[in-house]
Amino acid sequence: MKARSAMLLAGAALGAGIAPHAAFAADAVEQAAEGSAPSSAEIIVTANRREERAQDVPISITAITAESIRERGLTQLQDLQASVPSLVVGPNGQASRDVMSPSIRGQSASFQGSPAVVVYMNEVPLPSAITLSGQGGPGSFVDLQNVQVLAGAQGTLFGRNTTGGAILLTPARPTDRLEGHVQGGFGNYSMTELEAVLNLPISDKVKLRLVGASRDRDGFTHDVQWNKDRDDTHWRMARLGLLIEPTDGISNYTMAYYGKSHSNGSGSIARSFNTDYFVGLATRPVPIGGGISYPLGALVPTYNFCGAGTGPADCSYYTNLIDKQKALGIRQTAHGVDDFAKIESWGVNNTTDIELTPGLKLRNIVSYAELKSYYSNDQDGTIAPIYNTGTTVESRTAPRDWYKQFTEELQFQGTALEDKLTYTVGGFYYKQSPRGTMESYSINVCALQTEAGCSIGKSQIAVTNESKALYAQASLDFGALTPSLDRLRLTAGYRYTWDTVDGTTASWSYVKLPNGTPLATNCSWKQGSVTNPLVDCAFGAKLKSSSPNWTFGLDYRPNRNIMVYAKVTRGYKAGGFNSYAVYDNTRTFGPETVTDYEAGFKSDFNVGGMTGRLNVNGFWLDYKNIQRAAGDYNRTTNGNGAITLNNASAEIKGIEVEAMIRPVEQVELGGNYSHLNAKYKSFKFDSNSGVWDCTAQSISSPKVFAGADMTCRPLQYLSPNILSVYGRFSLPMPENVGQLSLFVSYNWTDKQPTAPFSTETFPDGTVNEPGVLLPSYGLLNANLDWKNVMGAPVDVSLFATNITKKNYLISNTGVFQTIGAQTVMYGEPRMFGVRLKYSFGGE
Repeated sequence: MKARSAMLLAGAALGAGIAPHAAFAADAVEQAAEGSAPSSAEIIVTANRREERAQDVPISITAITAESIRERGLTQLQDLQASVPSLVVGPNGQASRDVMSPSIRGQSASFQGSPAVVVYMNEVPLPSAITLSGQGGPGSFVDLQNVQVLAGAQGTLFGRNTTGGAILLTPARPTDRLEGHVQGGFGNYSMTELEAVLNLPISDKVKLRLVGASRDRDGFTHDVQWNKDRDDTHWRMARLGLLIEPTDGISNYTMAYYGKSHSNGSGSIARSFNTDYFVGLATRPVPIGGGISYPLGALVPTYNFCGAGTGPADCSYYTNLIDKQKALGIRQTAHGVDDFAKIESWGVNNTTDIELTPGLKLRNIVSYAELKSYYSNDQDGTIAPIYNTGTTVESRTAPRDWYKQFTEELQFQGTALEDKLTYTVGGFYYKQSPRGTMESYSINVCALQTEAGCSIGKSQIAVTNESKALYAQASLDFGALTPSLDRLRLTAGYRYTWDTVDGTTASWSYVKLPNGTPLATNCSWKQGSVTNPLVDCAFGAKLKSSSPNWTFGLDYRPNRNIMVYAKVTRGYKAGGFNSYAVYDNTRTFGPETVTDYEAGFKSDFNVGGMTGRLNVNGFWLDYKNIQRAAGDYNRTTNGNGAITLNNASAEIKGIEVEAMIRPVEQVELGGNYSHLNAKYKSFKFDSNSGVWDCTAQSISSPKVFAGADMTCRPLQYLSPNILSVYGRFSLPMPENVGQLSLFVSYNWTDKQPTAPFSTETFPDGTVNEPGVLLPSYGLLNANLDWKNVMGAPVDVSLFATNITKKNYLISNTGVFQTIGAQTVMYGEPRMFGVRLKYSFGGE
């Protein structure tokens, strides 16, 4: 307890001296109207679905300007890691590095569930995959006006219901100036970048903005089996923005985008095999009648691991593979599957604003988008066919995810009582449904030394998510009632949502006959003969749910430079369809809810000529019916699948600090810090396959089926402490030479639990699920900018990330006890390069 208090005090001390770099734009300075305030620009945010200063919004929000996006080299969601309090971004043990699932305050996407943190582009949720927890496609961070990260439940105003927060990507809109830029970048690992932006004012009423970009980089993990580089990057994107303002009071903005990427997949690194688990499978007794049993491995060669079903166990094949991987190191691997990943995404959305009266505006937002994803990954990291979430040939023939998304939102935004009352009333409709046939292939837990002769798992999945909602929210400044209560504001909002999830799947195993014809052998979730697997092995389920969301808060601003606030919000996230169920009672999972209590203050200050900013908030979350996904196994059919439970409850509490100070005009120091404390209040359930719960003392403890208790386990995808500090130093230069500045940042992320049920070891020290606690790590990054080189419209930037070449883990499979393999993914090594930008127009 003392250590925890000390950490909180340390965070507060940090906040007293530094502040968030992101809250200050690089242009347009707005001086405070009263009192002393930082002479720094204010970023305008849309956290309440209307334009406001970030410091005027009574919620926890981190806003990152276009200049800071460029300065920090943010090109994808994972780059936000540690730059935002309480935010963790990672693959979450899934089969592709392209999956970067955001978690805020310990609330993340459950496998096959709706995201707890939704990513929006131009106020529209990006399409999300089902088999992987990804949102949108490549190039989303190109030419943005800002990025806003909203912490906590955002259910009353934003489109999709969330329990964790929202990430708003705001693209730069067309302006009335003929301008643009061309930028190129070069770096190690043969990195090349190209970006071009053209802003074209066609007339005083029609403006167009065109954006195109590409990025290519060799992989940093070499596969010696296939002589290919894994973890490479190749993507292209294009975006069009068209703004039409036919008359005063009417504007129509259309944005269309396209993105496509391909890579050689993820460089999973093998750590260990569970040979005891393999031997147990091979020697499992199978009754054949007359009181006689034979080992499973003797009856089924594909389960004769280590030869234990027909003789003495010899697992040297698997231990030798691990020894080979150790010799290769962390930047080489030898996969049995030729991994790959391919994503294609496009969309178009339209926002129409009509000023009906001076105090009332109608806004309509309509969108359509598609997402198509192919991937295959050798998740055991070796040539052994233990955990192959895809195949070399078949996985390239059909997408794993192929969805279309339609949204429609109608709003009325108004003000009254001399702007003391602001309100928004609206309705939202969302539907994501299959665009075409989706198929997945896998080879799991096969005792043969290579995949030749192993049965192949195949499934076809189709899931439709539909959501309808009505909402209203208003803020009243009590100064409308009496001048003595001026700047005391009440905010209240209510939303009711109706969700429907409708899914079907067919999942089976087959073997290839000598002529290549597939022969279905069994369904993955039930026994019996198979004639037509699309019929015999199919099941479906529908889940309907509805729930109210609400928010209630007070904020008070004694002067322009200080605001204190407190609020309580209820969030809700819909349930889902489990297409990987191997039991009939795990085909759906219900919704989860959170009640979020938060209080804090936002302040600007000027002390002795030193300007600064300090924002602090504390929160307590009552988290119920938590969705938790894990691997599942059907001992009767030998089917491997997944399960999503949602009967846990927990409490999460913490503090978040963002701060900045400018001791002199040329120096800015800042950073952020978050501390979280989380524990389950209850996590009990009945298990079909048996689990080691909190009563287990060793690997020899019996598994629990009925009444399993996981209350003692840590919450996953939550880092107790996250710290980011930075310094920006402007170097004095003659005006005709340009402006030279250095930006240096250090980001530290605490250890992170990643498993829903397991710890690394049992109380007696025996191995349970190795690697499920990702170690802490810190990254040092730097960027040197020279703008307007020698008076020319040219900028040069030198950048480097992970300068100290830190080897750090971003993911662990967590299937050591259910499939028998442990692999990990490492983060990027040191990257460095140069970017050159030529700007034109703008006069």
